[in-house]
Amino acid sequence: MSSSVYLLLTLALYAVGALHVFLHAMSRSRLLTSWTVTATLGGFVVHTAGLSQRWTEAGHFPAVGLRDGSSFLAWAIVLAFLMTYVRTREAVLSLAVHPVAFSLVLVANLTPASASADPILKSLYLPVHATLAFFGYGSLFVACAMGVLYLVQERELKSRSPRAFYYLAPSLERCDTLTARSLEVGFTFLTLAILTGLLWSHSARGRYWSGDPKEWSAVVAWLIYVGLIVARTRTGWGGRRSALLGIAAFVAVAFTFLWMTVLAGAANAVR
Repeated sequence: MSSSVYLLLTLALYAVGALHVFLHAMSRSRLLTSWTVTATLGGFVVHTAGLSQRWTEAGHFPAVGLRDGSSFLAWAIVLAFLMTYVRTREAVLSLAVHPVAFSLVLVANLTPASASADPILKSLYLPVHATLAFFGYGSLFVACAMGVLYLVQERELKSRSPRAFYYLAPSLERCDTLTARSLEVGFTFLTLAILTGLLWSHSARGRYWSGDPKEWSAVVAWLIYVGLIVARTRTGWGGRRSALLGIAAFVAVAFTFLWMTVLAGAANAVR
């Protein structure tokens, strides 16, 4: 079975999960039922098989170009969500994860596969660097989502007439705690991704730094996260300001991803 078929099946299963989450959110009932979890797990398994098949078809790690990049990012986000859910049982993250995962896989289905044969893509650095980067993106997406949930829940608490979301989201303290944990994991992966990217650049081009926007945006995001983590650990700086800064940092991470998959050529897509 081709990777395209796997990707289409993944889209269908993620659609079931997203639809269930939406309907249950509207009715203020439990977000993750057995149907939702089964559809999500099934989609993740099929997605994993599809990525493996795509690796075989492309001849290089499937993280280059908009189609493969979107697909791999969706996979990483779902993985981060599943790991977070297993540890915390916080179902509210599904409100962000399911629509985003579905949208990314939809983009992947509608985009032609990259046919680049650049020798740099054969490097062993590609799977290592890309895996670290996308694991970081997945964890930082969770942190960003929890930051957004914090801000929305804070607004709900200040409102005289809380809406349905108030009854679905965890407490502000819980949101802040999960944001901090996800930040730490994502920051670790992002740091390792930057280091392996520098090593790959030196191996392929003889220099560690080329100064393109992708590299600068990654460094800017890394510095913002450094400041955020230091502020949280040294001064206990959390809550609203932490949520806003975490969201801003993820915008820089998102730009890095867009530069990799859309704006840059295949030869410069990942370093």
